[in-house]
Amino acid sequence: MKKLSIIKLLSVSLLTLTACSQDTNSPEQQIQNTISAMEAAVEQRSLDSVKELVSSEYKDEWSGSRRAALRSLMFYFQGHQSIHLLTRTSDIQIADDGKSARAIVYVGMAGKPVEKSEYLIDMNADLYRFDVDLITDGDEWRVISAHWQPARPENFDF
Repeated sequence: MKKLSIIKLLSVSLLTLTACSQDTNSPEQQIQNTISAMEAAVEQRSLDSVKELVSSEYKDEWSGSRRAALRSLMFYFQGHQSIHLLTRTSDIQIADDGKSARAIVYVGMAGKPVEKSEYLIDMNADLYRFDVDLITDGDEWRVISAHWQPARPENFDF
């Protein structure tokens, strides 16, 4: 129990440091920070933290709106008491105007901690590729849209 509290405290501290340091980082690093914050929020099963990282204008082809996407995530949280992610961002492209971007993120999802990518197959983890569109909202990058599809194990060689 004490270990879990320490991990949560460290995660919150990391998110705070990430948010505070965004002004001095490149747009690519700011986007990577947003992706890392999303990873931490999902692992902590914090719908409120995820909501802060998703634009109110969010749209996707499956759930449609931000509210519907968050509701789907809530159901996922209810069905999975333990969520562990292993992510790899393979590409970040910033639009010429600097106000929008696309990132390709590979995510391995498992019920136990994943230390190395080669363990994903043995753990029967779910593997996905997310094409994530982001926009700037003041000093923050927020997810405006996401498309996901199954990924292959070779996408996780890192």
